[in-house]
Amino acid sequence: MTTVNIRELAERAKASGALDLAQGVIQVPPPAVLTDLFKKLPVSEISRYNNKRGVPEYRAAIAKYLARRGWEVPVENIAGTAGAMAGITSSLLQHCSPGAKVLLPEPFFQGHAQLLKSLGLEPVHVKTPYGEPIDWGSLAAHFPDVEAAIITTPSNPTGHVATHEQLETLITAGQEHNCFLIIDEMYREFVWDESKHDDSDHQNLDLSLAAVVRSFSKTLSIPGWRAGWIITSPELMEAISTVHDPIFAGGSTLAQNALAQALDKHDDELTVYVNELRDLCLTNAAAMLEAFAKIDMVGEMPAATYYLLLKHNRASDMEAFEELLKLGLVVTPGNAFFSDQSAETGYVRVHAGISTESRERVITALQG
Repeated sequence: MTTVNIRELAERAKASGALDLAQGVIQVPPPAVLTDLFKKLPVSEISRYNNKRGVPEYRAAIAKYLARRGWEVPVENIAGTAGAMAGITSSLLQHCSPGAKVLLPEPFFQGHAQLLKSLGLEPVHVKTPYGEPIDWGSLAAHFPDVEAAIITTPSNPTGHVATHEQLETLITAGQEHNCFLIIDEMYREFVWDESKHDDSDHQNLDLSLAAVVRSFSKTLSIPGWRAGWIITSPELMEAISTVHDPIFAGGSTLAQNALAQALDKHDDELTVYVNELRDLCLTNAAAMLEAFAKIDMVGEMPAATYYLLLKHNRASDMEAFEELLKLGLVVTPGNAFFSDQSAETGYVRVHAGISTESRERVITALQG
């Protein structure tokens, strides 16, 4: 079987005129207030190298943003990064020895697997089949054999969310075995249980040997801005920032300055944008689940993220992919998220972070 690469699927969709439901790029414009602020930046004054921990105003604005969500984090525990992946890269490089083993539960985000390969690190996989809950506690059994672990919660592609207690268990086990825990929370704003839609449960997390990594790529539809941040202890922050700086130069001064102003002075408008985006994703997901069910691809709303796992009855995941491609829809075969892509999963993944027009296009295509 040919290796499935999601970015290549997106390019295939673009080249063929098909609708890209594979790569999880939000298909609506960023908030107008944010792009307006970006256009008004004093570019000549801020087009310089960044502070190695990011623009100070950006870090301060993130601290206020987190406080509004119930998590009081000192500014010295926050650094701006060139996207979430830059934070993960820098964390791995500062802690792991050459060729070290890193726990990467599967199904996994493809970018994490590709990153480990690029850095010369050896992934250790623990497989959870689709349709089964992740046993977060069992992951800790592998910590004595690895130097770091990447935990994605909410999970891409399944949408599973680790509870505060489960994260605490993993963090404690990591400290016992000197396993650095990287908690990727890219989809934190897309947890659908409103009672869990804040950060108050993170207040007492011990990040002395762990880091939380986030980004505005999905939340504000700005993946090209490379605007992320990392939260950890001051001691680890110095080490991580020292690695991040020569590779990523502290991140984009333009993006961080615009976001600092937006977060500080226009939080109400950003909140409206995010809430409308959440509503759009939920509406899309409901309509798409109904439409795909008509061709015997059945799924349910995940606990988090805007990804839908659809169970199919075709002979292979690629056969399901090719069938949908003929209808003008590019999706991701379910086995793309596992280390062994030759094993069939009986699933495809589609993303619902699309425009209203794209949603109608999906429905029309599936009606035949």
